[in-house]
Amino acid sequence: MAISLSIASLNATPQTREASLATAWCAERLAGVYEAAAPTMAIAVTATRHADVVEAHVRVQGTFRCACSRCAEPVELAVDAEFDHHFVGPGQLDAGDGLEGDDVGLNDDPDVSEHDGAQIELDELCIEHAILALPDVPLCDEDCKGLCPRCGINRNTETCSCDLSEDRASPWAKLAQLRVQKD
Repeated sequence: MAISLSIASLNATPQTREASLATAWCAERLAGVYEAAAPTMAIAVTATRHADVVEAHVRVQGTFRCACSRCAEPVELAVDAEFDHHFVGPGQLDAGDGLEGDDVGLNDDPDVSEHDGAQIELDELCIEHAILALPDVPLCDEDCKGLCPRCGINRNTETCSCDLSEDRASPWAKLAQLRVQKD
């Protein structure tokens, strides 16, 4: 279901709308790393309009699955992201660009977009903020011990007798042994 707001129905009184957004986009945009744990994400939007400017406060909630970056065990992560976005009327996004003393125009602000005068589509913004809320390095637990680099067992559930002392040596150890001859 597309999440859109009719500009004509908005006014200065905050209006809240709840909807769901299908997570089918996950397969294309996050393939191989994350997958959706549910067919939809919950979206809550509170919007107001003042003249041609619409202010939207949006909350995106969803659940995603992935593998832990250290131990490769399955992880389910909850995303709860909130953001504010402003929509200006048609042709107003470039207004003021190039004026003296105006170093930054609305066009340079990532939290400002232009609406078409009739509808505001929120799908892409919600997807973008859900993706940004996902961790770069997902972990099953902050204290995850990961896999043994020698035998490959999950060190969270088992212990091994591998001697990792020489593996802990700096990768630059050989370079430290080199001496430069000065002329």
